[in-house]
Amino acid sequence: MPHTLRNVFQDRLTYIKLYEAHLRAAKNKGKRRDIIHFEMDLETNLMNLYRNIQNKTYQRGNYHVFTVREPKVRVIQSLPYIDRIVHQWYVEEFILPFFVPKFIQDSYACIKNRGTHKAVEKLQIYMRKMKRIHGTYYILKCDIKKYFYTIHKDTLFAILKRNIGDRDLLDFTKVLVYDGEGEVGIPIGTIHRNILPIFI
Repeated sequence: MPHTLRNVFQDRLTYIKLYEAHLRAAKNKGKRRDIIHFEMDLETNLMNLYRNIQNKTYQRGNYHVFTVREPKVRVIQSLPYIDRIVHQWYVEEFILPFFVPKFIQDSYACIKNRGTHKAVEKLQIYMRKMKRIHGTYYILKCDIKKYFYTIHKDTLFAILKRNIGDRDLLDFTKVLVYDGEGEVGIPIGTIHRNILPIFI
């Protein structure tokens, strides 16, 4: 695994990969109006998206803001369907294959074939081990209050920049990271929901 991502952006910016990202974005979404509308002229829409990314003219759409109350009250800002395709493409082609292999085996959040059940199984192994060795042990369960609302965009971009040596990819990453207004706080429901958990 290379220390930095180099010479990958152009190779992974293809119509096929954007189409595959569309399939992932549409999976289990039923017959939503925005997906149906996009698929009515699928080839043209994907080619336009490809050209916008290639020409560095891609701009995100407007947010749809709504509130969810379970399991707790949160303000969600969701983007148009085409932006979700972009997110799927970016995460699948650059974030998952490069960053996840660097993590310790006990990282579970948002990682394919791991998740909550795998984490619980490993925790039970550690609990038995600690009881056998030390008798008494403690487990710390915690959460970072309003984590997404307090993320500093410069900090996030600096982390990514240390690992990205591809200028085109870095430029596109900057567009995604500095999405939204202000220097602090990121919208819940965007690309950051896919990027940030893997750095925790």
